[in-house]
Amino acid sequence: MINDPVLINDWHVIAPASELPEGSLLAARLLGEDIVLWRLNGQVLAWQDLCLHRGTRLSLGKIERERVVCPYHGWTYDGTGQCVHIPAHPEQTPPAKAQVKRYQAQEKYGLIWVSLGQPA
Repeated sequence: MINDPVLINDWHVIAPASELPEGSLLAARLLGEDIVLWRLNGQVLAWQDLCLHRGTRLSLGKIERERVVCPYHGWTYDGTGQCVHIPAHPEQTPPAKAQVKRYQAQEKYGLIWVSLGQPA
């Protein structure tokens, strides 16, 4: 990832909003960082495109019941990025640290904007 605070803390256009319909995942790259975009109740969410289990791209997965499901072993993440289900251990609660890295995202002017840092 490019480690320039000016760029990291700014907003960047990722895609036209029309490229991200509800129920779909969109892979993108911003400043060398792979991200996955999706919508939850109309709100755009941006996460690091990486499952915590085996490093698979979440953008290759699917959305089920308002949750992102990894295509490899089915780890399931809720809208906060928290892992809420591990199919190999369905009776166990996933650890609190099993959370995807989230980025700020917004939709304005028909475009999807993402910041990897803390924009002003």
